[in-house]
Amino acid sequence: MTIGRRIIHLDEVTSTNDVAKRHAKDGEAEGLVVVAKRQTQGRGRQGREWVSPEGGLYLSVLLRPSLKPKELTSLTVYSAVPVAKAIETITGLRTELKWPNDIQIDGRKIAGLLVEGSSQQGKIAYVVLGIGINVNSVAKDLRVEGASSLSEKTGQTIDQKQLLDEVLRELRSHYEQFLKSEYPEDEYVRRSSILGHQIEVVVGREVLRGKALYLAPDGALVIKSEEGLVLRLSWVNDTSIRATDTVKRIDDPTKD
Repeated sequence: MTIGRRIIHLDEVTSTNDVAKRHAKDGEAEGLVVVAKRQTQGRGRQGREWVSPEGGLYLSVLLRPSLKPKELTSLTVYSAVPVAKAIETITGLRTELKWPNDIQIDGRKIAGLLVEGSSQQGKIAYVVLGIGINVNSVAKDLRVEGASSLSEKTGQTIDQKQLLDEVLRELRSHYEQFLKSEYPEDEYVRRSSILGHQIEVVVGREVLRGKALYLAPDGALVIKSEEGLVLRLSWVNDTSIRATDTVKRIDDPTKD
């Protein structure tokens, strides 16, 4: 059992990723999990704040895969699948994935992932996989438009320990397959909220509009722009996406 071989539980931290990275720099072996009740400086992609009141599940996993930096996209994107599956198992609700790794229920954001790493001599030294889930959080405490929590969606208080155990179980299985270059493409595509949709993509200061065609094996999103160009999006930490139509996703998202 790699992931969860050692679990550190804390009451309050700046962010669990910060703690995990400090342990990584001190030579901690992979599999460490840091869990906190609250984060004072929780963050998401693009440096956005991740509001982290008590009632949420905030954890970071230290990994040391043998990867090149350019291969990190696949880990960043596909790691949303085991978290989504864990949420579904515990709640019975259907989740959706918005590329790269936002987890939604009924269009409301429930969870997100942030992958941060360090490389040396062209190889990954370590990766920290940060996960934030709005579990029993109250909407007014989240202070984020479009966010919700599992308790609000189910009308019940969720057992956080049970959810944590299920997340770690799914992550272990996923990571074992990932190291064999076996990625859950079908699982991701089945849950995608944007494949087959017209979308607007913001990358830095650039705005692109087009149709989300399919997910590449490495986790990149392939779109066809309004100008007819086929583009690959792999800048996961610098990209935001929203669907611009309300049409139900087509059965085969690879079709034009």
